[in-house]
Amino acid sequence: MKLPIFLSLAALAFAPLATALADQPPPPPPRPRRPPPPAAFEACAKAKAGDACSFQLHDHAIRGTCTTVPDATTLACRPDQPPPPPAPPQAALDACSGKADGDACAFQLDGHALSGACWRPDASRPLACRPPHP
Repeated sequence: MKLPIFLSLAALAFAPLATALADQPPPPPPRPRRPPPPAAFEACAKAKAGDACSFQLHDHAIRGTCTTVPDATTLACRPDQPPPPPAPPQAALDACSGKADGDACAFQLDGHALSGACWRPDASRPLACRPPHP
Protein backbone atom coordinates (compact mmCIF):
# COMPACT_ATOMS: atom_id res chain seq x y z
CA MET A 1 0.00 0.00 0.00
CA LYS A 2 2.82 2.47 0.78
CA LEU A 3 4.48 2.05 -2.65
CA PRO A 4 1.50 3.40 -4.70
CA ILE A 5 1.26 6.42 -2.37
CA PHE A 6 5.01 7.06 -2.70
CA LEU A 7 4.81 6.81 -6.50
CA SER A 8 1.85 9.21 -6.56
CA LEU A 9 3.72 11.72 -4.40
CA ALA A 10 6.83 11.39 -6.57
CA ALA A 11 4.77 11.97 -9.71
CA LEU A 12 3.24 15.11 -8.17
CA ALA A 13 6.67 16.37 -7.10
CA PHE A 14 8.13 15.99 -10.61
CA ALA A 15 5.08 17.25 -12.51
CA PRO A 16 6.26 20.91 -12.57
CA LEU A 17 9.66 19.81 -13.87
CA ALA A 18 8.08 17.73 -16.61
CA THR A 19 5.85 20.66 -17.60
CA ALA A 20 8.83 23.04 -17.71
CA LEU A 21 10.83 20.61 -19.85
CA ALA A 22 7.88 20.10 -22.19
CA ASP A 23 7.70 23.88 -22.78
CA GLN A 24 11.35 24.00 -23.91
CA PRO A 25 11.99 24.12 -27.65
CA PRO A 26 13.82 21.11 -29.01
CA PRO A 27 17.60 21.51 -29.26
CA PRO A 28 18.90 22.59 -32.66
CA PRO A 29 20.05 19.80 -34.96
CA PRO A 30 23.80 19.17 -34.94
CA ARG A 31 25.78 21.00 -37.56
CA PRO A 32 26.77 18.85 -40.50
CA ARG A 33 30.45 17.95 -40.48
CA ARG A 34 32.61 19.56 -43.09
CA PRO A 35 34.49 17.17 -45.33
CA PRO A 36 38.27 17.17 -45.04
CA PRO A 37 40.11 19.59 -47.33
CA PRO A 38 41.46 18.15 -50.62
CA ALA A 39 45.03 18.27 -49.25
CA ALA A 40 44.03 15.78 -46.52
CA PHE A 41 42.91 13.29 -49.18
CA GLU A 42 46.04 13.90 -51.26
CA ALA A 43 48.24 13.21 -48.22
CA CYS A 44 46.82 9.66 -47.99
CA ALA A 45 46.35 8.90 -51.69
CA LYS A 46 49.15 6.30 -51.70
CA ALA A 47 48.96 5.29 -48.03
CA LYS A 48 47.09 2.72 -45.99
CA ALA A 49 44.95 3.19 -42.87
CA GLY A 50 47.08 3.98 -39.85
CA ASP A 51 50.01 5.49 -41.78
CA ALA A 52 51.40 8.81 -40.58
CA CYS A 53 50.65 11.76 -42.86
CA SER A 54 50.99 15.52 -43.13
CA PHE A 55 49.69 18.36 -45.26
CA GLN A 56 49.57 22.15 -45.41
CA LEU A 57 46.38 23.98 -44.47
CA HIS A 58 46.69 27.70 -45.16
CA ASP A 59 49.98 28.49 -43.44
CA HIS A 60 49.93 25.59 -40.97
CA ALA A 61 51.66 22.22 -41.23
CA ILE A 62 49.17 19.55 -40.10
CA ARG A 63 50.40 16.12 -38.95
CA GLY A 64 48.04 13.21 -38.53
CA THR A 65 47.08 9.64 -39.34
CA CYS A 66 45.40 8.26 -42.46
CA THR A 67 41.88 7.14 -41.57
CA THR A 68 38.76 6.25 -43.50
CA VAL A 69 36.41 9.17 -43.92
CA PRO A 70 32.91 8.56 -42.45
CA ASP A 71 30.42 7.36 -45.07
CA ALA A 72 33.21 6.63 -47.56
CA THR A 73 36.02 4.25 -48.31
CA THR A 74 38.53 7.00 -49.07
CA LEU A 75 41.42 7.70 -46.72
CA ALA A 76 42.16 11.22 -45.49
CA CYS A 77 44.75 12.61 -43.11
CA ARG A 78 43.06 13.11 -39.75
CA PRO A 79 44.95 15.71 -37.68
CA ASP A 80 46.49 14.60 -34.41
CA GLN A 81 45.43 17.98 -33.06
CA PRO A 82 42.88 20.38 -34.52
CA PRO A 83 44.37 23.23 -36.52
CA PRO A 84 44.64 26.53 -34.69
CA PRO A 85 41.77 28.94 -35.25
CA PRO A 86 42.27 31.49 -38.00
CA ALA A 87 43.58 34.90 -37.05
CA PRO A 88 40.88 37.50 -36.45
CA PRO A 89 40.36 40.10 -39.18
CA GLN A 90 42.45 43.24 -38.82
CA ALA A 91 39.31 45.32 -38.17
CA ALA A 92 38.56 43.15 -35.08
CA LEU A 93 42.12 43.68 -33.82
CA ASP A 94 41.95 47.44 -34.45
CA ALA A 95 38.62 47.67 -32.57
CA CYS A 96 40.37 46.56 -29.37
CA SER A 97 43.51 48.65 -29.72
CA GLY A 98 44.07 50.36 -26.36
CA LYS A 99 41.25 48.41 -24.69
CA ALA A 100 41.17 45.68 -22.05
CA ASP A 101 39.75 42.16 -22.05
CA GLY A 102 35.94 42.41 -21.72
CA ASP A 103 35.62 46.01 -22.98
CA ALA A 104 32.82 46.71 -25.47
CA CYS A 105 33.91 47.05 -29.10
CA ALA A 106 32.52 47.40 -32.61
CA PHE A 107 33.86 47.11 -36.16
CA GLN A 108 32.80 46.79 -39.81
CA LEU A 109 33.41 43.62 -41.80
CA ASP A 110 32.26 43.13 -45.38
CA GLY A 111 29.71 45.92 -45.01
CA HIS A 112 28.26 44.54 -41.77
CA ALA A 113 28.41 46.37 -38.45
CA LEU A 114 29.48 43.97 -35.70
CA SER A 115 29.74 44.61 -31.97
CA GLY A 116 30.92 42.50 -29.10
CA ALA A 117 33.56 42.41 -26.40
CA CYS A 118 37.34 42.43 -26.54
CA TRP A 119 38.63 38.91 -25.95
CA ARG A 120 41.95 37.10 -25.86
CA PRO A 121 41.76 33.27 -25.94
CA ASP A 122 45.21 32.99 -24.35
CA ALA A 123 48.27 35.08 -23.63
CA SER A 124 49.88 34.20 -26.96
CA ARG A 125 47.00 35.63 -29.03
CA PRO A 126 46.16 39.31 -29.60
CA LEU A 127 43.14 41.04 -28.08
CA ALA A 128 40.33 41.17 -30.67
CA CYS A 129 36.67 42.16 -30.85
CA ARG A 130 34.56 39.03 -30.60
CA PRO A 131 30.85 39.26 -31.52
CA PRO A 132 28.52 37.01 -29.50
CA HIS A 133 27.89 33.59 -31.02
CA PRO A 134 24.46 33.17 -32.65
